Amino acid sequence: MKRGTISSKVNLQKFIKMIEGYSFNDKLLAVVISPFSHGNIEEIPSAKNTPEDIERMMGFMFIVAGEAEMSIDYANYKFRENHWVELRPTAEVRLLNYSDNFSAYIIMASESFILDTLLDKKPIPVSHFVDARESPHLEITDYELEALKHSADRILYYLRREHHFKKDMLHNTFYNFILEVSNMFHNRDGVRKQLSTLSRKESIIRDFMILVERNAMEEHNPSFYSDKLCISTQYLSIILKEITGHTANHWIAKKITAQSKILLRTPNLTIKEITDKLHFADQSSFGKFFKKHTGMSPKKYREDFSSPR
Repeated sequence: MKRGTISSKVNLQKFIKMIEGYSFNDKLLAVVISPFSHGNIEEIPSAKNTPEDIERMMGFMFIVAGEAEMSIDYANYKFRENHWVELRPTAEVRLLNYSDNFSAYIIMASESFILDTLLDKKPIPVSHFVDARESPHLEITDYELEALKHSADRILYYLRREHHFKKDMLHNTFYNFILEVSNMFHNRDGVRKQLSTLSRKESIIRDFMILVERNAMEEHNPSFYSDKLCISTQYLSIILKEITGHTANHWIAKKITAQSKILLRTPNLTIKEITDKLHFADQSSFGKFFKKHTGMSPKKYREDFSSPR
């Protein structure tokens, strides 16, 4: 890959701030990365329209040309044309390298904007939402790429334009974008369910998953989540088992395990510090938990990850 003109590995959010994008009330941001925009990236001042708390926004990137090497939660990936990349707010994302012809769209939205847009709607089935995929990227077809570009261009159009109903238009265009994303998952998983409002059980599962995403590092007991949802722990596990095939303990442990791996890949963090961050009583408890869910000790996982491939 021919290197772009960037002198060091850079946090992706910082990279985005160097490129002029369009935003709305610090809640929605659209950026187009092109060879022109990153040609002299270090000479470009921070974009005035970039939200200050961009690190807390959910990001969606799709690559239309060229290649890029990125690190997501300390795991390295090579992305190319027709790759879709999900950028979670909690992820540590760094741009390592890119080709001279690298072009991509990035759409970022705050949690409140996403929730307002999706209120009483179900663009993505619960089965997609709860499936914590190991890989943050997806290879998409030319047709899907064109559909995403069209939706993203509509978002850009209304971000740039003065409009009496600008907020409503942006919610609508962002919803259309999410529907295109939903369609990608429908095509891959063979799901053909008619879109409808969430059932009571599906609403509980959605809210549970959001709570787990936010609190699993500190709260390991299902009773915390059932209390927040104002239902019994038994009922929570029953509906989770019914719809997802797994209990509350499974989903909590899955999140803790994923976060454990990220922390173990983080340089300069000791096992003791990781144990404390994940709120385990001691290193022995953490070690038993990690080995139960991965088949290896935290030390072995770290050694395997650090060893040359």
